[in-house]
Amino acid sequence: MIYRGAGWLTLFTPVAMILLLMVLWPDPSVKPGNTSLTQLLMGVGIGSAINTVLGFVLNREVHENGVRHHFFFLPMQWPALAITLVCVVIALFK
Repeated sequence: MIYRGAGWLTLFTPVAMILLLMVLWPDPSVKPGNTSLTQLLMGVGIGSAINTVLGFVLNREVHENGVRHHFFFLPMQWPALAITLVCVVIALFK
């Protein structure tokens, strides 16, 4: 499997944040059902930042059953941190 424990949140939380932003903060400059680059970067960045903090909290100690929270065989906070940094860099160069 590509994830263990709560590692599936690495993909789920950014997608959920994008959908939440599309509902709560619709961009009038795009067609209904589409999203702007700003919404995409904010959704993925905020969702991945949440996962980074969650990964550090969940992987702080080894659980009694030995489960670690991984995504692609890495602790879930590191791919989430990389995604957050990519979103910040893209937003800065935009």
